[in-house]
Amino acid sequence: MPIYEYSCRECGAAFEKLVGMSTVVACPGCASERVTRRISLVGIKIGSRADGGPVASQIGGGCCGGGCGCH
Repeated sequence: MPIYEYSCRECGAAFEKLVGMSTVVACPGCASERVTRRISLVGIKIGSRADGGPVASQIGGGCCGGGCGCH
């Protein structure tokens, strides 16, 4: 079951909900069912080291890692 982000059209609250096929989504703040599903980013884990240390792409180097000299 995916987790979706919602905004309440009644009170303006933003919240997340684990949603199944027949789940009715209601705002946890005001209980209104007038909610809008928001566009959200997907987080993907691309790898890790066996000892729990950072992956090479997380250490630095490359663009936006400080190694390219453009920042």
